Amino acid sequence: MRPHYIPWIIFWVPLIAVNGAYLIGLWEGVAHQCNPYIDGCTTISRAAREGNAIFFFRGLMMPLAMLMIVFWYLQSIWLGQMRQRSQRYIFIIAAIGALFLILYVDFLGTDGDFNRFLRRYGVIFYFGLTVLAQMMSIASVHKLGDTLDKKVRTYMYVQLSFIAICWLLAMANLILKEMGLVWEQEMENVIEWHFALFMSLYFPFAALMWKRTNFKWHFSLK
Repeated sequence: MRPHYIPWIIFWVPLIAVNGAYLIGLWEGVAHQCNPYIDGCTTISRAAREGNAIFFFRGLMMPLAMLMIVFWYLQSIWLGQMRQRSQRYIFIIAAIGALFLILYVDFLGTDGDFNRFLRRYGVIFYFGLTVLAQMMSIASVHKLGDTLDKKVRTYMYVQLSFIAICWLLAMANLILKEMGLVWEQEMENVIEWHFALFMSLYFPFAALMWKRTNFKWHFSLK
């Protein structure tokens, strides 16, 4: 089986889920009318839990979390084949992140301080552990040095640029919290939307890497 379509799905599903949920909220008249990537009028969580958008969001993101576990398992196999050593630790870290995504989605739209706590730290650990696994994957590929295919190396540096942007956004968010600006919340929302976007852009280039190296996976019950 050629599995390179899996990271493409992982790229498209969150974009469709998040932006589709926001558009559903607009259509139902319960969401703020703006461009959240520029105006920061809403968070991703608020956009996804307004009206019936939550059912659309949950219906896509729950299966996505399971598919991400499959992706990171395959990624660890691909890295192991490339490096000739086990990369299972990357799979474990990313799989834990995917489980936190399930926690976040499951409690989205529920009331209470404890549920809010679970949502907050669910999404924090999902983003944090996923980006960490992405960074560790890039570092593992980079260690191949001159033996690495030139196109794969280019894809790796593109991935690295996306991860660098994510970290810059995270640092900017911390600085904004300390400055106490009037428009702090709007900027935090803008950062959140762009962070999720750039994190997702890692996956198409993983697909290109798999395809370029002719990565195949054979499922067997033996």
